[in-house]
Amino acid sequence: MTYLEGLCEVRSEYADRTEDRGVYLTFDDGPDPLCTPDVLDVLAEHRVPATFFVIGAYAADQPKLIRRMIAEGHEVANHTMTHPDLSRCELTEVQYEIRAASRVIKMACPQAQLRHMRAPYGMWSEEVLTTSARAGLAALHWSVDPRDWSRPGVNAIVDAVLASVRAGAIVLLHDGCPPEELGRATHARVRDQTVLALSHLIPALHRRGFSIRSLPQPH
Repeated sequence: MTYLEGLCEVRSEYADRTEDRGVYLTFDDGPDPLCTPDVLDVLAEHRVPATFFVIGAYAADQPKLIRRMIAEGHEVANHTMTHPDLSRCELTEVQYEIRAASRVIKMACPQAQLRHMRAPYGMWSEEVLTTSARAGLAALHWSVDPRDWSRPGVNAIVDAVLASVRAGAIVLLHDGCPPEELGRATHARVRDQTVLALSHLIPALHRRGFSIRSLPQPH
């Protein structure tokens, strides 16, 4: 668990006592029409599931990608409507960001079972946790962050995950960019390192005895 100033706690990994040593892949900031299909192709090639924490405004623009995620066995989760720092928002803004994103995702794919929410930038507060819980969403952080968004290189991304991963780890990756970062890099290339790293990372995790699994049902 990740503890925040003694006020609240957010799950950042799952204790795994099984022999197959589960690891959980999560992707933030999509769906992106250029990057997300490539990520989905890699996951399909290796037959592993993932959880996509999607931005509601993007989900509204890319409903087909939301439906593809669900159809291919992945989980779609809430990453707010517009990706603000919720710790700086008024309660009414927090409520809007979370509730609106859930509505848009369900409109894109009524079959989506929304179970989890992740705060942008990992900035949690009691208001965020309370609003999420009232919306039926479990807060979920991460335990492994290779900072793929900074484009450190394919090998650096893979090595960072392998250096930190353990049974029950929740790995943070990105299949898109938040609205405030669009335009800073050539769009078609912005997540190319993540896609290539993923194609190497999945076999590497398997070789080390890890099993890439869907997130457990929240308690």
